[in-house]
Order: sequence, then C-alpha cells, then structure tokens
Amino acid sequence: IRPAVLKYRMPNGPPEVPLEDAVQALRILSGEVPGAEGFTAEEVGIAGFSAGGHLAAMASTIGSCRPAFSILFYPVITAEKGKGHQGSFNALLGGSRNAESDTWYSLQNRVTAQTPPTLLLLSDDDKVVPPVNGILYYNALKEHGVKASMHIYPTGGHGWGIRDHFEYKEQWQQAMLDWLKKLNEA
Repeated sequence: IRPAVLKYRMPNGPPEVPLEDAVQALRILSGEVPGAEGFTAEEVGIAGFSAGGHLAAMASTIGSCRPAFSILFYPVITAEKGKGHQGSFNALLGGSRNAESDTWYSLQNRVTAQTPPTLLLLSDDDKVVPPVNGILYYNALKEHGVKASMHIYPTGGHGWGIRDHFEYKEQWQQAMLDWLKKLNEA
C-alpha cells in the first residue's frame, strides 16, 4: 500500500470541482496521465474521512474514472434533513443548493452495480455525521450487489481516524487490512 494525499478544491459550488480533482488524481495514480511516474499502480483505491468520505463516494459513484475500491470513514452521504451534515452540503453546493441538488448529491441514490467494493468505518455515537449516512450507503451497495463491509464501533464520536488514543484503533486498522487482503484474493 502506497498512500497519496489529495488536497482538493472546495469552492462552495460548483460541486463538480472537488470531483474533478479526485478523478484527476485517480488518473494520475493509475498511470493514465503523466504526473506520478514511479508511483502508479494497477489498482488505485480511494479513502476519505467525513466530507472527504463524500468526495471518495462521489468518485466511486459518479466519477468518470472510478477507484478499484473505497474506504469511507464516518462519511457524509446524504443531505436528508436530520440525517446529513448540512454544513458539508452547503460547502459543496454553495448558493445553488436546492432539493434537486440535495437528492443528486445524496450518494445512496447514486450507487450502481459498477460502484467499487467499499469498506465503511463508523462510530455509533457520532453526533457530527450520524452513522445512518454510512448505513444508507451500505444498504444501497448491497441492493446493487456490490461487495461491502461495515464496522460500527460503539464509541469514538467523529474524527477518530487520526487519533492515536482511539479505543478501537487496532481493531479498525486490522479490519481494514483484513478487508484489503480478502479483496486482493478475490
């Protein structure tokens, strides 16, 4: 595993700009376009945390160059009132936000059989991005026959993916490695 970090643009609308950045990064890392000579791979996955999880899910569902797999940590998925993180959708859609764009960018609605295998990592007590976001996405993946696995840890709140003191750090890391190994064997 060779990680790369994407610093993407969030222009507060138009919403295709962050997706363009993610798609371009996938193309570069897969060797389709120059820019990462010596660092390319036959299979390139994507991982994202929170709003970055929404971007990773966008690349996985509506991107023109899809990753081989995605790993989503407590992802923003839906704009549905009471379920989604409204600030993320305001930042993504800017002043053009309306019911139609909310539905379009609620990514549980965009899953198809071509969506790549996905691992979701959530915590039950996340008050920032309720775990129902990941659950909606997981259910949509399963409805379309996409390989998916989901781990919901009982505590941790939001943002634990970068915390050394997260109680379930060893478990999520092992779950991810096991999932990647199993995916590689398939």
